This record gives sequence, C-alpha cells and structure tokens, in this order.
Amino acid sequence: MALHQILKSLSPKLNTADFNSFFEICETVSLKNKEAIIEANQKTSKAFFILKGMIRGYLINEEGVEKNIFLRPAHTFMGAPNALFNEERSRYTFEAIGDTILVVFPLHEFEELAIKRPTLLKLYIAGYKEMIQTMVVRIESMINNMPEQRYEELLQRSPQFFQIAYHKDIANYLGISPVSLSRIIKRTSL
Repeated sequence: MALHQILKSLSPKLNTADFNSFFEICETVSLKNKEAIIEANQKTSKAFFILKGMIRGYLINEEGVEKNIFLRPAHTFMGAPNALFNEERSRYTFEAIGDTILVVFPLHEFEELAIKRPTLLKLYIAGYKEMIQTMVVRIESMINNMPEQRYEELLQRSPQFFQIAYHKDIANYLGISPVSLSRIIKRTSL
C-alpha cells in the first residue's frame, strides 16, 4: 500500500497537495534488524512514521537490563518523546525489529505544516490520539492485569506483534520473562 493511501486512511480528507507538502520535509529510511534510528543520549528533533516493519523503543535500567517501553507496528507515528518535546537527549534507543522502512521528518516542520493545512493537523492529532490511547491501555493493563491477561489483551489488540516481534521483546514489553511467555502461549493454545 502506498504511503499516500496509508496516510489517507488515517486522515480521509488528505489531498495530493497536503501529501506533497508533507513529503517535501520527509526522507525514507530503510533499517535492518536491530539497526537503530535513535540512540539513547542522542539529541534529535526527528519523528517518524513506520511504513513497514516494527520499531522497539527501550531504555537500559540501573541494573543494565533493557526494558521495552515501546513496540510500534507499521502505520503508526513515533519519536523520542523527551527529545522532541523538551529538547533533551533521548532516554530511549529505538531500533528496528526485522526489515523496517520509516518516513522520517523534523517534528517542528510537520507542526508548522499542520498549522497551515487542516487535513495535516487532523493527521497530526490522530497520531497523538493513537499514541496516548496505546500508552494508557498499556499502563492500565500493567497495573490491573495478571501476565496471562496482559498477553491475551495484547494478542487481541495487536496480533501483528506476534507475527513480527521476537517473543523475548514481547515478553519484555509485557513485563514477564520469555519462559513465562512461552508457558502462557502453550497453556492458552491448548
């Protein structure tokens, strides 16, 4: 599916002029598995739209263990929140899971375009709504649900994760060990 069609599905009134003005500020980046688009401690003003593949965003905790904060599938927006909004260095590393294609753009330029073009503003708002909703659902799930319930919710909400992401990344995202995830998968598939 072409980028124009994908973005139009997120903002149906997007027209060719809107698409062209957005694409003028973008570059397409292809990443191989485990290749980073943003490194921890990097300053960046770039956001990205995942055209194909998946991105994981993680931090390394005080014990030196990677903790997945974000798993973002195709057709979603992402960037390093603290770097984009507070002009700080990114706390997270964002890397590809499998072969991934991104449309990368400076967030401030996209915001300027969105102010001038209402259909791009709707796309911008739709991207934020999706990210906020995803984070709220994840936080509520981590607080309220047992591991098996978190797994079942994620499987229902985002089955593509299980087709693209590695089980170790999904387990980390769910806050459980890979062995626990394997047991849950085995138990629920009987």
